[in-house]
Amino acid sequence: MTDPLVLLGEVRTGLLPTADALPPREVAELLALLPGQRVLVRERPLALAISPSSAVGVDCQLATVSRSQSRAIGTVASHAVLVGGRIVQSSAGTRVVRAANSNRRSWSHYLSQVGSVELIPRLGDDTAAAVDLTEGFLEASSGTTLDLGSISDRLLTRVRIDARLDQQPPVRATTTRLRWAARVAPPVGGGPRNRTLFAFRLEDETTRTVRIMVPTVRDLAGVQRFCEDLAAHDWLLTTLDTLLNDAAQAGPHRDTVQFLAPMLEELVHLWMPGAHTPPRLRELWTRLESDPGFSRQWTAQVGQLRDRLAVATLAALRSSKISTAEW
Repeated sequence: MTDPLVLLGEVRTGLLPTADALPPREVAELLALLPGQRVLVRERPLALAISPSSAVGVDCQLATVSRSQSRAIGTVASHAVLVGGRIVQSSAGTRVVRAANSNRRSWSHYLSQVGSVELIPRLGDDTAAAVDLTEGFLEASSGTTLDLGSISDRLLTRVRIDARLDQQPPVRATTTRLRWAARVAPPVGGGPRNRTLFAFRLEDETTRTVRIMVPTVRDLAGVQRFCEDLAAHDWLLTTLDTLLNDAAQAGPHRDTVQFLAPMLEELVHLWMPGAHTPPRLRELWTRLESDPGFSRQWTAQVGQLRDRLAVATLAALRSSKISTAEW
C-alpha cells in the first residue's frame, strides 16, 4: 500500500449517560456495533474497550490552505471507545494517499482499503501537499470539505442513546472535540528525525487541535490511539475545571457536597496519562507533563475539589451541632 501523505482524525469525548459505571460484560454488549466483529477489551491498568471499526464512504474535497482542488474518494474508519466504563469516545480517521491515476475506481476498490482516501489531483510534492492538507484540515470552517466531525458525532450519538443506558449521568459534563493530523517529518541530513514533533492547542472551550510529525511511517500506526488517550485526559481536566467554576458561582443554598462528590467518586480515579498510549509515542506524555503540565494541573484541581468538599462537610457538621444545641 502507498505511504500516506497525512493522517486526519477527530475524537469526540463525553460522559456515558448512566448512573453507574458499566461492568465489562455490558460494555462489550454496548460496543458490539458490528455483528460478528469482536470488541477489543483491556482491563489493566484501567478498563478500556474499543468497538470494531465501521467504514463510511466519502467522495469530497479536502480542505487546503492553498485552496487547490483536492478531490478525495475512499472511506473513513470510525469506532467507539469506552474508558473505565464512564468516558465514551467516538473516533473517526482516514489516511490520505495519492491515487494511482485520475480515474475514479469502483466502490469495491475503495472498500477494500477501509480508512483510506485517494487524492486524485496532483497537489504539489509530498511534503508541500502534506503541510497543505494538515493546516487546511485543522483550520477548516467550511462544511463543504471532508467532515470527520459529523461522522464522529453521529457514532457518539448512536452509543449514548442506547436503550440499555438510563440517561442519568452522575455529573453534568460537556462534550469536547479534538481534531488531529499526523505526517512523517521531512528527513534531516539524509535520515529520519530521532524524535516525534508535537503541538497541542486549545482553540476554544471545547475544541482542541493536535499536530504530530513522526520519524517514520510505522510510527503513524499509534497516533490515533495516542490522540484518543490525550482527548480522554483533556476531557477530565475540562470537566473538573468547569465543575469547580460552577461550584464557586453557585448560590449559598446549593448542596456543595452533593454537587461535587460524584466527580471525586466516579471520575478522579480514571486519570492515568499514557496508560493506553503505544510505547513509541509515550514520550509525548513526558513532554505534556513538562509543558503545559497536565498532571500538575490535575493534582491542583483534585486538591481544590477535596478542600471544597472538606469545608462543605465541616460547615454541614457545624450547622447540625448548632441546630441540635438549640433544640
